[in-house]
Amino acid sequence: MPDRILAALDRAERGVVVLAVDGLSWRAARAAWPAADLARLTSTFPSTSATAWMTSVTGLPVAGHLAIGAACRSPADGSLVNVITGETLARAVPDRADGGPPGGGPPVDSLSGGAFSDGGPPGGDLIVARTTVFERAAALPGTVAVAVGREIDTLTSPWSAALLRGAARFPAFRDAGGVPAARRRELTAQALDPESLVAAVARDVEAAFAEHAADGRRLLLWIYVNLDDHFHRHGYDPLAMRAVAGLERHALSWAARGWHVIAHSDHGQVPVIPDPALEAAWAEVDAPELCALPGGGAGRVRWLHPRPGRAGEAAERLAAALGEHALVLAAGELPGLGLLELTPAVRERLGEVVAVAASPRFPLPVRGPRFEHGALTEDEMLVPLALWPPA
Repeated sequence: MPDRILAALDRAERGVVVLAVDGLSWRAARAAWPAADLARLTSTFPSTSATAWMTSVTGLPVAGHLAIGAACRSPADGSLVNVITGETLARAVPDRADGGPPGGGPPVDSLSGGAFSDGGPPGGDLIVARTTVFERAAALPGTVAVAVGREIDTLTSPWSAALLRGAARFPAFRDAGGVPAARRRELTAQALDPESLVAAVARDVEAAFAEHAADGRRLLLWIYVNLDDHFHRHGYDPLAMRAVAGLERHALSWAARGWHVIAHSDHGQVPVIPDPALEAAWAEVDAPELCALPGGGAGRVRWLHPRPGRAGEAAERLAAALGEHALVLAAGELPGLGLLELTPAVRERLGEVVAVAASPRFPLPVRGPRFEHGALTEDEMLVPLALWPPA
């Protein structure tokens, strides 16, 4: 993605608008964007926001930036940390006879926040900050890179800082409290109504245009579009599809005014079916007597952190418990399947036993979503790259 964005910027007179649309599948985009020049991209493994957005701005695989998923083990102290928010989810449980409580909450792969059990210190060691497309663009003569982070602006984690590194933030919230409470409430309300959200995104783009109208430099404008919250609840329903189609109408209007417009996604979504029996089966294995930490990952790719010497037992029990609903692997098998380069740094953050969803009944770490992602189906992995060149 960075090279594609910079190539468009090289051809642009005014600049490039990048719509970073969270959760949009290739299939849905193809139906909603008939006027776009469309290509298919492949998401990362896992196909989650924490991983895919970081790859999209750095051009690096997981081993390069180390955002391997929403909930990962910190190599500094062995705790389980939510990569997106930087919050500590759980501390490692000592190996003791009573197998005390894990003390952690479920991971959440959401850029609009969530509730966590432990507001501990941020896991700054988890992420490696790499050169982003914003830094590369800003280094070009006569060019400025701006990010409208929206929900990302509300985060203060090392992940969010690394993701938008090198971009000027717009709006620039300079008050001591960061993003005002009114703006947070506004974002929450917009996420519940996709058409309202798309209209708000368009207003943010126009405001950024106005802010830089007299600048005289080419503009790279990247804006986060959080349709993911709605997709998790309702999938690609008519309301969502009208909103996605609305993005194209705005893109065409900007292209008519001389802007190169690009849209791409991080992952798609698939329907899921809650199965209390499988959820209980997971919990029996992901328990303190066998695992030093609660499971990591998110959505439809999760992993276990077995106690020393018990990885084989954990894998065998989990495979038996989940049956046809999951592919259960030792972490060491991932490179052979072409899924993940298992460097020492990746191993530090990943659990030793990995489960990849193989059916809609795969047990999720949180209840509530009707659609999820993270695994390897086409509707999770294939995402759009849309181009609307200047008229």
